[in-house]
Amino acid sequence: MSTKRGITDNQIYPQPGFSANRDENGGWSGSAEFILTTATWNQSTFKARFARGVSITTLDPTIDPYFSFLKITSQSVVRNEGGLVTVRVDVTGGQSAQFSGPDLGEETPTTYRLEGRLQEALLTEHPKCKVLTDVEQVALGKLISGEYAYGPDPFTDPSSATNVTFIPGAEQIVILSPDPITTDDAKAFALRISKGQKTYLVPAIVWTESTQGTDPMTAAQLNKLGYIATPRGDPPNVTGSRNWMLTSASQEQRGELYQTQLEWTLSDREGFDDFIYDT
Repeated sequence: MSTKRGITDNQIYPQPGFSANRDENGGWSGSAEFILTTATWNQSTFKARFARGVSITTLDPTIDPYFSFLKITSQSVVRNEGGLVTVRVDVTGGQSAQFSGPDLGEETPTTYRLEGRLQEALLTEHPKCKVLTDVEQVALGKLISGEYAYGPDPFTDPSSATNVTFIPGAEQIVILSPDPITTDDAKAFALRISKGQKTYLVPAIVWTESTQGTDPMTAAQLNKLGYIATPRGDPPNVTGSRNWMLTSASQEQRGELYQTQLEWTLSDREGFDDFIYDT
């Protein structure tokens, strides 16, 4: 029969090998192991000492007080021979807040990523469409929605027919007069829409910030989502009327450590509409 030597009930024995690592975003993670008797582990008061949120230095006072910010996030238990139990705890924590001040915050340890991707946009968002008259832009919008149609004049000899704008679905074809689509570019868009093309591919530039710290995002920060905002860090310089919008905000909590990711998207040449997207 196995015997326990030097290990008594109602005691927790920290083991060598405590480790802690700080990642590039400023968050810390680590682990430590402890041995105690099965009888001790079976006591609820001792189980509570390994509860989530307990500081590692409270559990093991021999660890450098510097690491008191590391809190237990999870535990695993192994029953060994001789009536002993090994408890491994994982700890996480941060030494500073992610954000400070009334805006998105001052600089903290962060990583940044620039990503370019293609996404679909309506043809009415194309720069060549934006410079058309309001009348033509509205008409093209109605072509996309199906309120207008564009095609050959049914009352003209097919050999010499010209394209016109008309209202579909009526008992008889109603041709708009004067035709709102008159310029070459507007006609080119109208022909594409009439053939079924309503969107085109447009580049989207996204600037992403990842950071970790002891505090979550605040309501004031979340209120900036969907509005024109200046990214933190060192994003690419924008020219002309282009600007940035905060388009995504996500947060993950691991124990006492918050990991946050913010994304800003660059506008097209015209910039995001400040009438709609400015606070």
